[in-house]
Amino acid sequence: MKKRKDGRYQTSVYLGTDDEGRKKYRCICGKTQAEVKRKAAELKLRIGKGIDVLNENMPFGELCERWLQYKKPLLREQQYKSYSTNLKPFAILHDISIRKLVKSDFQTIINSYAVKNPHTGKPTSKKTLRDFRLTARQVFDFAIENRILDYNPVSYVQIPKDAPKKERRALTEDEQRWIIDTPHRAQLPAMLMMLSGLRLSECLALQWRDIDLERATINVHQKLVMKGKPHILQGGKSKNSIRTVNIPTILVDFLKNQKTHSGQDYVSLTASGKLFSDTAWRRLWESYLCELNFRYGDFSDYKNRPKSKFDPHGTPFVIEKFTAHYLRHTFATNLFFCGQDLLYVQQQLGHAKPETTLNIYTHLVQTNQIHKTDKVIDFNAYISAITNAKNKLAK
Repeated sequence: MKKRKDGRYQTSVYLGTDDEGRKKYRCICGKTQAEVKRKAAELKLRIGKGIDVLNENMPFGELCERWLQYKKPLLREQQYKSYSTNLKPFAILHDISIRKLVKSDFQTIINSYAVKNPHTGKPTSKKTLRDFRLTARQVFDFAIENRILDYNPVSYVQIPKDAPKKERRALTEDEQRWIIDTPHRAQLPAMLMMLSGLRLSECLALQWRDIDLERATINVHQKLVMKGKPHILQGGKSKNSIRTVNIPTILVDFLKNQKTHSGQDYVSLTASGKLFSDTAWRRLWESYLCELNFRYGDFSDYKNRPKSKFDPHGTPFVIEKFTAHYLRHTFATNLFFCGQDLLYVQQQLGHAKPETTLNIYTHLVQTNQIHKTDKVIDFNAYISAITNAKNKLAK
């Protein structure tokens, strides 16, 4: 240890060698010899624990990039994009050393987004805030697993209690009738997802041999991977994803009619007979929503109703847009409406745990949205009642 000209004390601690074999040291300074000894002892303790002290001053932005590159081959394209998006709120911390970051750095950002999302101008939902926190936590877990750090500051970040909770929405009865009544190339996969609860990837990988129309069941055992060249992957999101789903009579009848017009092995393919890519599906779904909007949208606030969805002047979008996942959510909601128990709904959806199903649909259990009944309502009868409601109103 030596005393510097500025009156502070200084010593060096050997860190090891870099990738090129050169010895590396870290200079430690302090106002007193005791302070320097304490800092040196702490550094040697981290080295003794196997911490990679050569990288512990890495900027947070670089750690995020390393983690994303590590995860990229392991994720679907959409998951990778979601992770990248979830890290954007923390961009302000990118140039700060990861060793210097503490809980308050992340808590402050979470709190500010709970009050106002700078992109939407509205408070960020609890689910989105949890996604932000979970992604940042995984980044630091990656650093711990690689012995760069031994502490995860995001583990202690809390979600504000007054952050808004965004519930997933099921389709209304009118919207369900739109799906049932409207011919379109997307109607077949839409009917499957709404009346069997299949995930989009499961639906687009479904083959006719997986459907037993006599027993009214669907065997789910594979999924479509849209990343890169579309291909079929055996298995599912979890082992529970491999399952047999019961389907209602209205779907059985619909599929019987569809099968007579199909010479394909797969149930849902592009117009050219190929597996769906992410872009191909997105275009088909946008076309489907445009069709529903033109048929069922309320244009009373406009002087002239569009003559065609291909109107060169443009057709205003007046219905509420929904994604394919709304259809799966609708299926589960209808099962709960029929009085089915949690374990049955979990099995039909292919969730890994009952807790997953409960966490998603707990708002249905805690409100009066579910019919209070001691007996299970027949699912066929329930769906038929929704379908026939339009005819009763017409009469």
